[in-house]
Amino acid sequence: MKKIFTVGAAVFTLTIAGAAALAAQGGPVKDLAPQTKANLEAAMHGEAFANLKYLRYAEQADAAGKKELAQLFRESANIEANEHFDREAEALRLGSSNATNLEDAMAGEHYENTKIYVEFADQAEAAGDPKVAAMFRQIAVDEGVHYDAYKAALSKIKS
Repeated sequence: MKKIFTVGAAVFTLTIAGAAALAAQGGPVKDLAPQTKANLEAAMHGEAFANLKYLRYAEQADAAGKKELAQLFRESANIEANEHFDREAEALRLGSSNATNLEDAMAGEHYENTKIYVEFADQAEAAGDPKVAAMFRQIAVDEGVHYDAYKAALSKIKS
C-alpha cells in the first residue's frame, strides 16, 4: 500500500513541476471559465482516484497469481495519472512557485489533520465503527507530520 502512495506523490510532484514549467513558458494566460475550472478539478480527482484504485487492484491481482491482469491494471493506472491527470493539470495550470505550492500543501494537510479526519473519526465512532475511527485518527496524525514537513521546507526556502 505504501508503494501506491509513493507513486501517487511522485505523480503529483511531477504534475506540479510540469504545470509550473508550462506557465513559465508563455505570456499572459486567459483565465478559465468557472465551470471549466470546476470540471477540470472534478476530472483530476477522478483520475487520481482511478490511478490509486487500479494500483490496489494490481496488487490484489498479483496476490492471486494473475500477473497479466495486474499488468493491465498498472498500465491503466499509468495512463490515468501520467496522461489524463497530467493533461488536465496543465490545462488548469496547477502549481506555482515552490513557496506557494508549500503553502497550499500546508493548508490541505492542516485541514485534514485538524478537521476532516477528526470529524470522520468522531462519526465512525458514533456509528459503531471503532476500528475505522482509530484508522482515521492515525491518518490525522500522519497529516500533521506532513504539515510539519512542509512547514519546515517552507521555512528553509524563505531563509
